Amino acid sequence: MPKNDDRSSRRRWKLRQGGAWAGAAAVYAAAQGLSAWAAQRQSGRGTRPQYSQFQRPAFAPPGAAFPVVWSALNLTTATSAWRIWRAPGSAAREPSRRQVLAWWAAAIVIRSGYVPLAFGRRRLWAATVDAALLFAVMARYALLARRIDQPAALLAVPEVAWTAFATVLSATVAAINKPVRLPPGAARSRTTGT
Repeated sequence: MPKNDDRSSRRRWKLRQGGAWAGAAAVYAAAQGLSAWAAQRQSGRGTRPQYSQFQRPAFAPPGAAFPVVWSALNLTTATSAWRIWRAPGSAAREPSRRQVLAWWAAAIVIRSGYVPLAFGRRRLWAATVDAALLFAVMARYALLARRIDQPAALLAVPEVAWTAFATVLSATVAAINKPVRLPPGAARSRTTGT
């Protein structure tokens, strides 16, 4: 009987761990989906057609690269947060898991603002500020995560690198594209369906 209890306990533990990882990935993906939906609702069209209309520098990746990159970052960053969540309690001199995860949650909120700013409202400089802030928050998250779990910090590095690149790309796109002003009634007619 004790062996069955031990197996059952391990199985429940594995299910909880898998559920926690899936929850972190779902939170990240839901924030991205909501962000894209909000931008499309504001502008009346998807991000890829808008991206193709921007004048872009030679180093800009094709529009098809973004969903691939962000899907990969979803997996690495969610796994990073999951590792922090399941790490043993930290010593008094280290940041708490709660503190580190608060930085991760802040990154999700900040990340959710970029697409509506850049594509929904066409506020390219505001979107660039959002990207720079995301870079700073993710860098801080990675530094704090390193004190708790080295692999978690390493899993955050791809997003830190990508957001640094995205900030430069966003600033360049903002500099070479003039702001697009929507007609006064355009936003209202799209949201009301008239």
